[in-house]
Amino acid sequence: MTNYRSSPQLSRRGVLASAGAGAAAALLGAAGRPGAAEAALPGRAGTRVVVIGGGIAGVAAAWLMDGYCNVTLLEAASTLGGHNATVQLDVDGRQVAVDLGAQFFGPASHPIYHKLVTSVLQLPTVPNALYNTVAQYGVQTPVMVSPSAGRPITDVLPYLPGLQAIGAVMAGAKDLETRQDWDTTVGEFVEALAVDETLKQSLVYPFVASVNGASIPQAKAFSARAALALGVRPLVGDGAEQRTEYVNARDGLQAVIAALAGEFTTVTALTNSAATGLSRNGALYRVVDAAGRVHVAEHVVLALPPEPATTLVAQLPGADPLVRAYRRFGYMPARIVVHRDPVYMPAASTDWSSFNILRDGDHAEASIAFQQLRGDVTLYKSWALNRRQEPEQLLAETTFRHPVITPDFIRAQSVLHSRNGCDGLWFAGSHVLDVDSQESALVTAIRVAAKLSPLSPNRRRLGTLPPSPVIP
Repeated sequence: MTNYRSSPQLSRRGVLASAGAGAAAALLGAAGRPGAAEAALPGRAGTRVVVIGGGIAGVAAAWLMDGYCNVTLLEAASTLGGHNATVQLDVDGRQVAVDLGAQFFGPASHPIYHKLVTSVLQLPTVPNALYNTVAQYGVQTPVMVSPSAGRPITDVLPYLPGLQAIGAVMAGAKDLETRQDWDTTVGEFVEALAVDETLKQSLVYPFVASVNGASIPQAKAFSARAALALGVRPLVGDGAEQRTEYVNARDGLQAVIAALAGEFTTVTALTNSAATGLSRNGALYRVVDAAGRVHVAEHVVLALPPEPATTLVAQLPGADPLVRAYRRFGYMPARIVVHRDPVYMPAASTDWSSFNILRDGDHAEASIAFQQLRGDVTLYKSWALNRRQEPEQLLAETTFRHPVITPDFIRAQSVLHSRNGCDGLWFAGSHVLDVDSQESALVTAIRVAAKLSPLSPNRRRLGTLPPSPVIP
């Protein structure tokens, strides 16, 4: 168990320095434990809340309620963060923060999250130059290489048919976004495109599948809008040509978690503390954690993935509709490796891009080249669940579950929306709203906090929210 306690003497700079050294978890934490407040209605100060799940949704919800509600945050893992997982690597004598899970965000695709990170928490970011190469295993010449700074236009002219095909994909994706069409599947969307059949198979399907970490057959069942949303959203709206910026948190997304948790005052965050029991007696919930501790609260926020959430809600009477809804959220395995050797890159270095997609049969996995992405370090982050060979210079790896966002996945979200807050049970997380992103997770946390802590100091710090594509 780790108690995260905040201290008036611990500055944000100190927290970030510790996070950069990989020691933030040992320094952060909550100054206050939940008191014996009287039962409170939503919106009243002193309300007791248990937040289950310490990813960005759970940590943000706790932070937004801090100073107003008495919050207990339970996380099953040894550290907070969830998919905001950062490793500190020594690369040529230099410490480099690498995000193993979530990574990219921008002012157009993630406007509220971007504001939180850059304006409220004032964390440093590094720009990313995102451009693509798509190739097939065993074929030396790529199917497509996109333009980029430093790549002469003459070098990409042979790939004009592929570039035009991706242009057609983006135009169709903008139409889906404008119409808010979640029902058209990737298979239906691609087959309707006026694109050569060979390019559909060798380029379009691999491109869409790799962006979502799926096999090509899996990707065909995705909602086309969900599959393409994060790539196309910067291109929608006024001034779209100036909205394609993506960044990373310089010290990794774990630094975002560290900064939020470092400001806790009325939040007790307990790691290695999976919630194992959930019951309700009158107006009060009882949450039992893995250590056998019992946490009593007026409200419970489920900010954990659907699979463990199902186990908890099934313990409540009358929860069958929620259980059925949770079981409609499909997931698939993913494996990420960080390495020094360019084992998954195109044969010719002149064809390298920041995002390199290699199709091999039904699988299309990507490799991010940091030297192309940021220009400051030679390093690769690759999806490697179905590769033919392992990297020779493996530095780090992780596995996790990635959502399969089908049209039914989106429809299942409406069940959670309809029951959000009923009997003091709330839902937060990237699966609850829109597509899987830091933005959707944060927005769900804001919606919960708006009901339970409308006058909290951190919600006021966040200020007026910019328009977000995840909010209909």
